[in-house]
Amino acid sequence: MSFIYPHLSHISLHATHLQVLSVFVLIIGGLYFYASEYFSMEVTALILLCSLLFLFVVFPSFVPLTHSLPATELLSGFSSPALLTVLSLLVIGEALASTGALGIVSRYLSRLSSFGLSLLLLLLAAMFLSAFLNNIPVVVLFIPVLRALLERKQRNSRWPMMGMSFASVLGGMTTLIGSSTNLLVAGSLVAMGRETLDFFTITLPGLYLAFFGMLYILLVMPRLLRSPRDSWGRRKLDSAIQGKRFVAQFMITGDSPFVGKAASVRLFSSIERATVVLVQRGESSFTPPDLSFDLRAGDILLISASRKRIDELVEAEEHGLLPPQLSGDNHSSQAGGAHEETILAEFFIPPQSSFVGRSLQDLRFRFHYHCVVLGLERGTRRMLRNLTSTRLRAGDIALVQGRTSDIRALSQRRDLVAVEHSIHKLPDAERASKAVGIFILCVLAAATGMAPIAFCALSGATAMLALGVLTLEDAVHALDRKIVLVIASAFALAASLQVTGGDRILAQCFIYLTHFVSSPPFVLSFFFLFVALLSNIISTKAAAVLFTPIAVAIADSLGVSHIPFAIAVLFASNCAFATPIGYQTNLLVMNAGQYRFVDFVRAGLPLIFVCWCCFSVLSYVYFFT
Repeated sequence: MSFIYPHLSHISLHATHLQVLSVFVLIIGGLYFYASEYFSMEVTALILLCSLLFLFVVFPSFVPLTHSLPATELLSGFSSPALLTVLSLLVIGEALASTGALGIVSRYLSRLSSFGLSLLLLLLAAMFLSAFLNNIPVVVLFIPVLRALLERKQRNSRWPMMGMSFASVLGGMTTLIGSSTNLLVAGSLVAMGRETLDFFTITLPGLYLAFFGMLYILLVMPRLLRSPRDSWGRRKLDSAIQGKRFVAQFMITGDSPFVGKAASVRLFSSIERATVVLVQRGESSFTPPDLSFDLRAGDILLISASRKRIDELVEAEEHGLLPPQLSGDNHSSQAGGAHEETILAEFFIPPQSSFVGRSLQDLRFRFHYHCVVLGLERGTRRMLRNLTSTRLRAGDIALVQGRTSDIRALSQRRDLVAVEHSIHKLPDAERASKAVGIFILCVLAAATGMAPIAFCALSGATAMLALGVLTLEDAVHALDRKIVLVIASAFALAASLQVTGGDRILAQCFIYLTHFVSSPPFVLSFFFLFVALLSNIISTKAAAVLFTPIAVAIADSLGVSHIPFAIAVLFASNCAFATPIGYQTNLLVMNAGQYRFVDFVRAGLPLIFVCWCCFSVLSYVYFFT
C-alpha cells in the first residue's frame, strides 16, 4: 500500500494513533448511549459494530495501519460459546417456569402463617434458584407470590420487592451459570487463551458476599426504605399493597339511571367504593371535575376500583353499566363445551413479553385469545385513556375475563404470568417432571466437570425441545435480542482494545493512579469499586466483556495471577444495585414496589460498598495469601 501510495506512508503512524483514539471514543460513546437510552440498546450495539467494521476492515484498505481485524473476528461474538450458553440457559429457565415446575416453591411459601418466616424463605429461595437459573424468570415467578403475601398479611413494607431483586443478584454470583455476566467473563478468558474459571471457582467468595449482602438486606434496607410518613404517600402505598386498584371500562346502557343526567362527581359518587376517572364519548375524553354535558347511552366510563368491587359490577351490572362482552366468539364453546364457565383472572406482564409497548387494539386481543381485558392495574399511575388504546408496560396487571379453556390456554403463554391465587392454574405434571430432570442432569454434568458448560446448556435446551417440554415458538420468544447484540458488540470492542493495545494503556493508567501503593490486593480492591460503580451506568454484560481484558492486563503488569482480577470483574459487574437500569430485575420491581430512581440509590449504593468492603477483605486474606 505504501509503494502504491507513497504519499500516505508518512501518515501511517498518525492514523494508527487515530485508530486507538477512535476505539476509546467508541467505548465512551457506547457507554453514554447505553446509559442515556437515547437509542435502544440494540441500535447502540449495531452502531458500535458498524463503526468497528469500518475502522478495522474498510478504513485500512485506504490508509496503511498497524492494526487491522478481519470481519470474522469482529463478529465472532455472535458465535461465542458464552453467548450460546446464556441463550440455552434462558430456554431452560423458560421451560421450568412455563411448565409450573417452580410453582411448588411459590405455593409452599404462600401457605406459611408467619410473615417473617415466609419472607425470609422467599428471599433465600430467590437467591438459591438464581444460582442455577437466569435472574429474570426467578423474579417474575416470585413477584406475584410476594404481592399476595403482602396483601394477605396487610403489610405496607416498601423494601421486600427491591430486596428480592438484590437477593437474586447475590445468588447469581455463587456459581458460574448463575448469571450471564459470569459466563461472559469466563468466555472472554477463553477467547484470550488464558486460564478460565470452573463451575465452583467463585462459590466460596460468592457465598461470603451473599451472606453479608443478605444481612444488609434484612437488617439495614428496611430502615432505609421506610413506609412514607405523609398521608398521601401512605394512602398511595396502601392502595398498591393492601388492595390493587384496577382501572376498568364500562359502557352506559340505554336503561341506565345515568342517561340524561348531568355528568358530575356527585352523580358518580353513587357508584359505591369506586371512582370514575374518565368519561369517553367517541374520540373525546373528559376527566372529573371538568364535566359539563348530559350522559348518553354508549358513553364509556373508566372506573378505578378494587378487584372485588369490579367483580361485583361485572356480575350485577349495577347502574346499567355493561363491561366488555365475549359475544361473537364461538371458538371456546366449540372447543370446551357449550356450557363452559366464564371466569375472571389476573395476569402479570413480564419485561420480555411481546405485549409491552403495544395496545390491546394493536394486539387484537379479543380476536386472538378469545378473552377480554376488563381492567388494568398500574401501581399509582393514573390511566386517562381508553383501555383498548393504552400501551401496556412491564409490571402491569391485567384483569381478564374468559371461558375456562381460554384462560387456561392464556396462562400457558410466555407473554403473561398468571397471578397466584387469581385463577386455578393446572400445571402439566408430566412436562414439569421432564423439565426438572433435564435441568438437574445439566447442572450435575457441568458441576462435576463431565462436560463443558456450553455443551450441557445447549444439550439441555435441545432436550427440552425434543421431548416436547417447550415448543419451538416459546423457546424463540425466551431469547433476548438485547443480550445477543450487546454481547456481540462488547466482544468486538474487547477485541479492538486488545489489538490496538488499548487494554494495556488503560491498565497502565489505572496502575499509575494507584502507584503510591503497589500492593496487588489494594489495586484489586479499588479496581473492583471502579467496575462496580460503572456497572450501574452501563450494561452489566458490556462491563463484564470490556473490563475482562483490562483486568488481565493489570494482573500481567503487576506480575500476579489474572484469576483474582477476573473474579473482581465478575462480582463487580453484578453489583448493579444503585440504579433501576443496572439490572432488568430492578426495572421489574420498580413498578411492582412503587419505587423511584432515588430509592435505588438510597438502598443500592450502600450495598455496593458492603460488597466492596467484603471483597477488599477477600483480596487480602483469600486471593493473595
